[in-house]
Amino acid sequence: MTTTKLLSSDLDGTLIFDRAISGDTIAAIDAWQNAGHLAVCATGKSIAATKHALRPSNLEFDFYVLYTGAVITDKDYNILMSTTLPTELVVEIVGRLSGEPGMGVFATTLDTNDVRLASTIPPELTTDIVQYFDPMPISDIRNHTFVGIPLWINAGAATEDSIARIHAWIRDQYGDVVDCHRNQDFLDIVPANCTKRTGLEWLMSHLRDTTSATYETYSLGDSWNDIDMHQWADHSVSFPHSPVEIQQLTESVATTAASYIHEVLAQ
Repeated sequence: MTTTKLLSSDLDGTLIFDRAISGDTIAAIDAWQNAGHLAVCATGKSIAATKHALRPSNLEFDFYVLYTGAVITDKDYNILMSTTLPTELVVEIVGRLSGEPGMGVFATTLDTNDVRLASTIPPELTTDIVQYFDPMPISDIRNHTFVGIPLWINAGAATEDSIARIHAWIRDQYGDVVDCHRNQDFLDIVPANCTKRTGLEWLMSHLRDTTSATYETYSLGDSWNDIDMHQWADHSVSFPHSPVEIQQLTESVATTAASYIHEVLAQ
């Protein structure tokens, strides 16, 4: 029986740095796919944000695990599976967080650009994680279907304390209906039981139903929202800039994604 290698990779802090993907990384993923292996993008980004982030590089993946596992698409971004948030829950959470100091409240849908619903962060500050969004009034929430609520927390010296406090509040108030994952200075609220791991497990079931191959799995990821993906993979990789906690739980710590991919291909 054929064994196919499947590489699942995060984007920000793994492949994307300073809003760009290096030529070395693009060449490594191309070499991986040309060798007959699968490359999967696993990110908290939405469909629109992923397209925007990858467009300058022309990099194409075989599948996409998006919105931290809530949506799976094929290589052309056709949706294979999706899970969404109840609209009234979005209204409630956004209403309660919209005045929080040092916070930008964003949201993701299946059919629009990412949106910003509220922000108390000075407008001159920007983030590499959410680069492309449209403003949307909170009153317009009920006209759309939402998948996630990314929260950008930038409160200066109080940022870490704010992240911990808000993360705990979300778990305490809504832990039975949503998951909340940390990525750098973001908290991503997604439907319950949605992680990169659950998305990848769904994808693996889909592949087993549609192909006769067996799979050896690899994960590349730098941050906390990659933990579930690393636990799922046969081989997990973090990086020197990853938090120590992440480095300690992965099988390897690689200098770059490109160097690790070439190392596996050379085996």
